Amino acid sequence: MKHTEFQIWRMLAVLFTVPALPCLLWPPGRFGAFFFGALAVGCAGEAFAVYRSGSCRAARRVAMLGRVLFGLFLASFLAIQLIIFSGMQADPEAENADYVLVLGAQIYANRPSASLKARLDVAYDYLERNPDTYAVLCGGKGTNEIMPEAWMMRDYLLERGVDGAWLLVEDQSSNTIQNIANAREQFLPEQSRTAVLTSEFHLARARKLMSSEGLDPYGIPAETPYISLRMILHLREYCSILGLIVSGRWF
Repeated sequence: MKHTEFQIWRMLAVLFTVPALPCLLWPPGRFGAFFFGALAVGCAGEAFAVYRSGSCRAARRVAMLGRVLFGLFLASFLAIQLIIFSGMQADPEAENADYVLVLGAQIYANRPSASLKARLDVAYDYLERNPDTYAVLCGGKGTNEIMPEAWMMRDYLLERGVDGAWLLVEDQSSNTIQNIANAREQFLPEQSRTAVLTSEFHLARARKLMSSEGLDPYGIPAETPYISLRMILHLREYCSILGLIVSGRWF
């Protein structure tokens, strides 16, 4: 029995190592390398603890703790992925909002990232359908970015022909919590009808944070390009939502 369990943990360590390695070589997937790498190290450690458990009491305790922690991880991962998938649909009530918050994402030297471009293309279509809606473009300057995300977002939409009078810029935030809080404080009058536009995997958390700020949590999803990128971002979103739950901000 012990030998079988050892083989299972060793197999899991290898299984998590395989996707971690290519993620190291792909900048958008670096988070996946850390995520899978941590799981690989944990499983390898658990395999070692199981191997030594026959002759070492401390190893037996570590092996038991590892089983419990891995079980909690699996349960939380599945539960949070269910939250993410259940929140990916569009809300019909988002149409004809007074303000739509368009949440930022990574930019490069001369262009928005693929995820951000997908959000901006959906924002363009939305503003075409709802010409009386203000778009609040949210995103500050990251440490590896040449300018605030919100200004590149504005330039992209202006190039597509959107009237700049309907584009508002929130350029001081560094995360989703600040995106929404700063937008509310700077631009949104009381009782205004609001919506939020972001990538589909991000929408459940964005809705929750909109509600926390007293805003209408109507969501507009933008599909994330590339299956590989989508998988990595689902892993990162798991950590973000788990952080809100642990801190008590989800409830």
